[in-house]
Amino acid sequence: MQITRETHLKIAFMMWGLVGTGLLIFGMNTLFGRSLSVLNADRTNPGMMEGIALSLALTVGFIKGNFVLKKLALKYTSRIHALPEMSPVYMTFAPKNWILVIGMITLGKIVRTFGASPLIIGGVYVAIGVALVLGSRTYLTGHQVRQAGA
Repeated sequence: MQITRETHLKIAFMMWGLVGTGLLIFGMNTLFGRSLSVLNADRTNPGMMEGIALSLALTVGFIKGNFVLKKLALKYTSRIHALPEMSPVYMTFAPKNWILVIGMITLGKIVRTFGASPLIIGGVYVAIGVALVLGSRTYLTGHQVRQAGA
């Protein structure tokens, strides 16, 4: 299926945003030990460690999303703009990006399998989720800046 460059950018935005939102929700569930949609009266209130982990995760996610992933998304945006006007949907991301995604999924499964603390797992997932959501904006704003500058 052939799609336009603009559609590639929208797909990249949606993928980063949806995956980031999913990781953020999963991280919060893991960090606080309950579903965000159901209050669990059996569970005690979150303690200071959960609050510190959440604060640290949000800070790291904010920094990574606005500085590291923004640069990466701009690089990917430039790559998409270099594609022909119509190209296959699978060209939204380069093969090495898909290999990185598979590696990150595998690493996450390994860490959970070896029994890392829910505090660590939740904090890492929240940080990555926030970073991806913030970084995803670049696919839309980077595209608008490119159009205005072109």
